[in-house]
Amino acid sequence: MPSSLWNRIRTSVRREPFVPLVALAAFLLMFFGTWRLRPHLTFPDETGAIELALRIGYEQNPFIDNFRKGGNLHLYLLALSFVPVTLYWLVTGQFGEIMSGAASVGSSPSWGVSPDLLTAFYDVLFAGRLVSVVFGVGTVVVLYYLGRELLDRRAGIFASVFLTTSVGYVLTGHYATEDVPMTFFLMLGFLLTVRAFHSGDTRTLLAAALVAGLAASTKATAGLLVLPIAIVIIERHWDESGTVVEFVKAVWLYPTLTILSYVTTTPSIFVHPGSWADEISRYVYRSTSDSVAYNWSDPGWLIQLAHLAEGQGIVLFLFSILSVLLVVTFLLRGTLDSAVWLLLVYAIPYFIVITQGNMTQFPRVMPLFPILAVLAGITGSELSQFSHPVRLVGIGLLTLVIVFSGVHTTVGVSDINESRQEATAWTHANLDRSDTVDVYSQQVYLPEFPEETTVNRYEIHSTFPRENWQPGLERLDCNAPEYVVLSSYHYYRFFQDRSVFPGVTERMSALFAEEDYEIVRTFGPPIDTELSAERKFKDSAGLSSFPEDGNPTIVVLKRIDDEPTC
Repeated sequence: MPSSLWNRIRTSVRREPFVPLVALAAFLLMFFGTWRLRPHLTFPDETGAIELALRIGYEQNPFIDNFRKGGNLHLYLLALSFVPVTLYWLVTGQFGEIMSGAASVGSSPSWGVSPDLLTAFYDVLFAGRLVSVVFGVGTVVVLYYLGRELLDRRAGIFASVFLTTSVGYVLTGHYATEDVPMTFFLMLGFLLTVRAFHSGDTRTLLAAALVAGLAASTKATAGLLVLPIAIVIIERHWDESGTVVEFVKAVWLYPTLTILSYVTTTPSIFVHPGSWADEISRYVYRSTSDSVAYNWSDPGWLIQLAHLAEGQGIVLFLFSILSVLLVVTFLLRGTLDSAVWLLLVYAIPYFIVITQGNMTQFPRVMPLFPILAVLAGITGSELSQFSHPVRLVGIGLLTLVIVFSGVHTTVGVSDINESRQEATAWTHANLDRSDTVDVYSQQVYLPEFPEETTVNRYEIHSTFPRENWQPGLERLDCNAPEYVVLSSYHYYRFFQDRSVFPGVTERMSALFAEEDYEIVRTFGPPIDTELSAERKFKDSAGLSSFPEDGNPTIVVLKRIDDEPTC
């Protein structure tokens, strides 16, 4: 490392000693547990992303035709993380054999491949998880500088600490999905936008426009970053432009840079424009449809607030809500930097969007965690600088928030349930060649079974042909299988929206009522078929494992009667 660069780093650390400390804490919390891989301790979004990134290598084609997240940047980042793993395979002589069988590794049926190939898949899965860890730590660092830019150093410290102790954000950083890298580009875009707002520097604003394209390429929902950037562009150029034509000439480069950065990191759009258009239309339809597998009985705004509470812990969540109210009050009174409005210009419309239709999954609130952390950091700094009585109360409140959130996150990270390992150990100890097991979900949701046990798989899913899984329901009607094994990842969906497959929901209800089958074992969190906002608020007040940790409830049921009924 050049001495000048090393000197700059040492000077920066001396000036801001807190930054490496909080970055180290964030790294430890996000990295801990990423090595938990067997038996397939993952979920379809993660394995699907890994499989797509692998396709770039084994098909030797960077122009993949999948735009499920709106862009391709995350897949390229994953593929880049595979390079050290690939070099290891080359050095150890495994590369040829692995590449010859790599096409058989998919998101659903991949667990049946050879042990060596599955081990290779775990290698790249772990590498992909490190991508999320690195970008998660990067986001924590960016929040420090954003808080400092908006108010002061104290606000930056609080903001980075609050994100580090948001259990939902930290645990999402354990997995190789696009959500955490997206928040890095989103918050970096905010930092550049705020700096451009303060300085009026055109180059900084151009950099913000470029980063907006990277954020949208990572995940399309980050595209709303263009709203605050547009406001700064208008504020920067409108007054000095005499006409609309002059204004357009002055600002054309900003959207051009955003588009260029997007298409440069999503070049497949030129090769597969039809697939891109189809995915955008599918996304719009699924996001607004009234009959999809994510509609709950509670209104969307309440569900998303419950997700935020669950992902922050109840104490930090309540403080965040208080912070939003106080920040808006400070802004209206003119006692706070007006650049803070830029965060709200994104957050408010985004929150409205994700309360609609099929947008009520937990990952949708991910961009709000760092934004709330910044607003809470600003409030924390303000409270700590008031007059003595208010300051004393503020310091006590901040201490409570940081301690509870820190403990909540630490417990959530260390106490991840291991339902799949436990269920796999049980099946191998209790099932043999004479047993018959029926399952109704993708293999990635389930434990492993002994090779000699007969396992009938019927994947009940809205995207799979009904004729493929209808025989499984007919067998269940006859009590044909001796054992049935269910996963909460799967059966939750039939209770979230009973209009999708009402017949399936009815049969699942009968199983849990133990009419013809009795529950002989459960692994993981307690059985709960009602994913209500109320339950999530209750979970947010405890110190139990965070439910979104990648390990579902596994339920083993055994037929009560000795023989099938038909």
